[in-house]
Amino acid sequence: MDDYRILRDYLTKISGGRTITICQGIVKNVEGCLCEVEIGNIVIPDVRLRASETDDAGQLLITPKRGSAVTVGSLSGDLAQLVVLQVDHAETVVVNGGKLGGLVNIAQLTQKINELVKTFNSHTHDVTVSHPGGKFTTIKPGTEADEFNKDDYEDLKVTH
Repeated sequence: MDDYRILRDYLTKISGGRTITICQGIVKNVEGCLCEVEIGNIVIPDVRLRASETDDAGQLLITPKRGSAVTVGSLSGDLAQLVVLQVDHAETVVVNGGKLGGLVNIAQLTQKINELVKTFNSHTHDVTVSHPGGKFTTIKPGTEADEFNKDDYEDLKVTH
């Protein structure tokens, strides 16, 4: 017996004799951890986006874009318990429940830091200040640097 036959027989045995079904469809709608997928001319509701139905704060959730192709597998051998196995285009990716916020867009962050450095490096104005002990000269920035705002460099499509 060849290895593929042994694998098939093993998978059939552990699945209780049910056949394993994998097919491709198009995402029609997404809501929470479920989506609707059109396979052929049938729109199937309640297709799971996660491997289990367990509510887990450390979840990995890849939400497909509407209209994108997905590979769907059946956990029951029919259309009753479908789960998305692969997506062509993701709308969002949540790692570890998303509790740590969004990922950094490094190009935008670098640009902001470089603007600050440029402003810092360009203060050349001499200002003389009088005080009870005499006068002293200090350097004052020509322009103020913009404050950092995480919305400028946080990408909420991928959170961890």
